[in-house]
Amino acid sequence: MKKHLYFLSIFASFIAYSQKAPKQYSFQDLIKAPAHGLEQQPMEKELGVTLWSDDFSDTSTWVINNSGQSGIEFGWNINSASDGWWAASGINSTSDGNYAELINGDPSASPATQALNVVYTLTTSQPIDITTLGGTNQVSLQFLQYGARFNDSQEILISTDGVNFNPIGNNDDLPVLSSAGGAPYTNPTLKTINLSSILPATPAPIWIRFSWTTAFPGSATNPNVWITYGWYIDDVKIVTNPGNDLQLVSSTWGTAGLNYYQIPTTQVAPIDFSAKVFNGGTNTQYNTKLNVNVNSGLYSSLSAPTNIAPQDSTELQVSTSFTPPSTVASYTAVRSIVSDSTDDVPANNALSNITFGVGNFIYARDNGTFSGNTNNGTDGFEAGNLFDIFQDQTVKAINVRLAGGGSGTTVGTEIYARLYSIDPTTGDFVFESESDPFIVASNNLNTNLVLQLQPAVTMLQNNTYLAVVGSFTTGLRVSNAGTSDPQTSFFYDIPSDTWFYQTSTPVVRLNFDSSIGLEEDFTNVSCYLAPNPTAGESSLTIESKNLGVANITITDMSGKEIGAFDKAISEGSNTIALSSEGLNAGVYFVNVSCQGSIKTMKLIKK
Repeated sequence: MKKHLYFLSIFASFIAYSQKAPKQYSFQDLIKAPAHGLEQQPMEKELGVTLWSDDFSDTSTWVINNSGQSGIEFGWNINSASDGWWAASGINSTSDGNYAELINGDPSASPATQALNVVYTLTTSQPIDITTLGGTNQVSLQFLQYGARFNDSQEILISTDGVNFNPIGNNDDLPVLSSAGGAPYTNPTLKTINLSSILPATPAPIWIRFSWTTAFPGSATNPNVWITYGWYIDDVKIVTNPGNDLQLVSSTWGTAGLNYYQIPTTQVAPIDFSAKVFNGGTNTQYNTKLNVNVNSGLYSSLSAPTNIAPQDSTELQVSTSFTPPSTVASYTAVRSIVSDSTDDVPANNALSNITFGVGNFIYARDNGTFSGNTNNGTDGFEAGNLFDIFQDQTVKAINVRLAGGGSGTTVGTEIYARLYSIDPTTGDFVFESESDPFIVASNNLNTNLVLQLQPAVTMLQNNTYLAVVGSFTTGLRVSNAGTSDPQTSFFYDIPSDTWFYQTSTPVVRLNFDSSIGLEEDFTNVSCYLAPNPTAGESSLTIESKNLGVANITITDMSGKEIGAFDKAISEGSNTIALSSEGLNAGVYFVNVSCQGSIKTMKLIKK
């Protein structure tokens, strides 16, 4: 991936980011996942000695400031019931009884009731004296939580004077739950914040605060940025740190900054693996290494051994890249972090296996596990991914997956695929080619849809391209699969003429199959309907370069055939009368197959 891509600016941490302003999703785009539909997951093993704890059984141990709002539906409350609009059952904490809950109105009400310009805080009423309790700065704050993020800023802060509070953590690392994907937090989730690098060796007494407000203060007049599903807190503790605790901060893999789950044989290039780790224990970790093994020994590499002092972090990168053979095969990379010590909390440095493959034609950034979709409500948009090219190659088509189901792509939506190059000076996306308009039928949903580019494009070595699918109207829903690093997958809002980047990966792939289009010559025949919409008769005009026969079928929105006939076609312009008499008002599709060309047109009966 080329450095000029970073001319795009970052303004906020959310699903999409813009050169101008952050994109807010409407409430209708939310995915409402009820609490009772989630299984309780096993929590991380808890180590160390508990110096202080609170389970909210005594409400007087906390001070609530609800920014002048009143009523159970605004701000923090402490009781044993879930009072918000989203989760019926609350948090599955082990202590039972009371817990703290954050609410800000009900966005599903008509009209919505969320309060604007608020900061809700929940603070310990008395300071916690860690030193008197027998501790040092080698402690961590732990608590159970549940909820989900939308436009929330969920922060954890501490103070040494009860007045001035400094942030020590947040939930920005957890995914946003919206139509673009994401999920609620595991119910419950154990959150651990290591305080050893924050506190002095002999810490003064501290106050703990949980704070909620919007993550978009620059758009504070927009009610959408004040929507929250809710935030639940229980079983807050300060515990001593374990002796040996390497913690995974982040991990990366891929080629030149981009990772591909399907790689054409012509685009094989070296793949690198790295991980950033933090020593959250009290002991130095000696000979810490990242170990990567592909297909049980086909490739194996270690990073250089590193000693990591307590509270230090380091980047581990394997010493040699993995270059797959240019033959069709599947690969699984097993990654692990090892050191001389036995880790007391191995769960927080576990690395999942990576499965990818080399094939004949398809270049894919998505991981093939479909979850959620990218859409723009009632507005037109484009969405897609960047691809680096390592060898000159002609691309014939762009493959996409359109989400189906009740919240999926609307049958009858007109879509297209486009390919952009990148201006090396400005970083702007430059149009290269696009497909013919395509009318979505029911059998095009939840499947691999091939949209042929007109014309094909020779993609040049050492260049980066953006492949997208788009629509000028409402109804397009692009399946997502996996996550993307910032500024590697993009979203274009057509009404505002603004590019955003998104962190969910749309299923938009390059197709290098050289046989595409060999049996279809779309330049021989062109078709159009007029008038359209119509209350009675329309004329189907077919412009042809040769004599032939046109096979014409008419289907309804479900794909049911309404009528079919053949018509002899002469060279030049041919006009065929189509009567809609007897048809109910609605949308129909006229499909013309002639001389190897296939055209689909939408016919609207008034």
